Amino acid sequence: MFRTSKALPGIMRVVVIGAGVAGISSALALADDNAVDEVILLEARKNIGGRVSSVTDPISGLELDNCQHACFRVYHRFLQLIARAEAKKSIKLQARTVLTFTDASSGKSSALKDGRLAPPNHMLGSMLKFPFLTLRDKTRMRRVITAFSNMSEEERLALDDETFIDWLRRHRQSDAAIDRFWRFFVLAALNMSLEEASTAVCVLLFKRGLFGDAHAFDVGSFQNHLSGAIDAPFRAALKSAGVDLRCSTLVSRLLWENGSCIGVQVGDTAVNADSVVLATPHHITTRMLSGEGASDPAISVAARTASLGYTALIGLHALYDATKTRADTTFTALVDEPIIQMIFNRNAELSDANQPPDGVQWLSTPVSFADPYLEMSDEELQHEFERVADSMWPESEARMLRFFVVRTKRATCAFPVGSHKLRPSAGDAGAGLALAGDYTDQGWPSTMEGAARSGLVAAAHILEREWNPDSPWPAWPENPHRESEGWVAWDCE
Repeated sequence: MFRTSKALPGIMRVVVIGAGVAGISSALALADDNAVDEVILLEARKNIGGRVSSVTDPISGLELDNCQHACFRVYHRFLQLIARAEAKKSIKLQARTVLTFTDASSGKSSALKDGRLAPPNHMLGSMLKFPFLTLRDKTRMRRVITAFSNMSEEERLALDDETFIDWLRRHRQSDAAIDRFWRFFVLAALNMSLEEASTAVCVLLFKRGLFGDAHAFDVGSFQNHLSGAIDAPFRAALKSAGVDLRCSTLVSRLLWENGSCIGVQVGDTAVNADSVVLATPHHITTRMLSGEGASDPAISVAARTASLGYTALIGLHALYDATKTRADTTFTALVDEPIIQMIFNRNAELSDANQPPDGVQWLSTPVSFADPYLEMSDEELQHEFERVADSMWPESEARMLRFFVVRTKRATCAFPVGSHKLRPSAGDAGAGLALAGDYTDQGWPSTMEGAARSGLVAAAHILEREWNPDSPWPAWPENPHRESEGWVAWDCE
């Protein structure tokens, strides 16, 4: 229904490598355009969705996410992609921003909520009541929030060589404010530590996210496991758009001629193309761009992407034989807990059709910036989880049935100080080739939104269209507002 009629057949063949969020968004955007005759999407794995995926627990048989994922209403291009795939019911979005924090040792909880004031002051009422910081802490935080709001894009990018913790200390933020507020959001949204993260990237998070539009940080949860929420609807959308999706298909190298990319090599077969979108993680991109016959621009980009790193995530899943939490628990951040940073009640997130077996409660914890904890055993991680959960809900008699750990070492691209200059634009690798992925310079960090934006930027580059990624992708459904029809509202009050 979104595909426009073609003026002429056979105008252009595009090969997209990688069926993660970046590759899917690029393939759909290109297939929807009347300038493109054929889109081939090649994926090495049997499933699509890339790092947004699930694994099967061999004991319970449940499909468990590789890590708890959430999106936010400010993920405009990602939510446009969801709507384009007619997958609105895969996600439910908060009807109002509610971010709960809990001190596990005392059981005290408090929620940050948006109010009636205009941004960046829309959370001021709940911030003043926030019990985990002093009034002096909050007063100094207000000055930082004002600084974010007044900061130009040039001033933000100029902070790329300073760690965020140094910047916060330079702006007189207390240790409590750093550890109980700023650190949590950087960990949860950027998967980075304050000690390493670029201030430029962190400012973007707060300027466009938490303190941007009053609705920006409405949390979205997936109503199914990730492969069910992403793989099935996107396969259907790709098929409907006419995209030739080929899974379990490994691309060995790019094909070059006279400095231009002219296709890809798959086994013994050369697949020629007018343009190629390379939508792979940056370590694979580096290898592809360094292959035989590569152009000088491609080799130059590879030298930059080779210097980009990754940060890890650990997903913890706990299954109980009865309800462990209070009845109103959806998710909460944990104060002063370095490992068990958040707990999500998956029963509250999943649709009625996707609930775990009768009587079982499924709790999930994403351990962000998990690199320091990768060597911890499953038993040690379980001990940490149970310590926190038992402290929070001591009255519960629920017994743990299963504890499952998923470690992802290359979960997100790392953006430490000085990383902005390493991020290539879509067209930096030379003729016939466009780059897509969360590592590219598309205006966002390593998130599902950054991946979706990058795929659309790559499509615009191939189509030679002027397009601002802060604007909606033309002809796709709009990103949801709080009153948008067809989207599921999530009441977390």
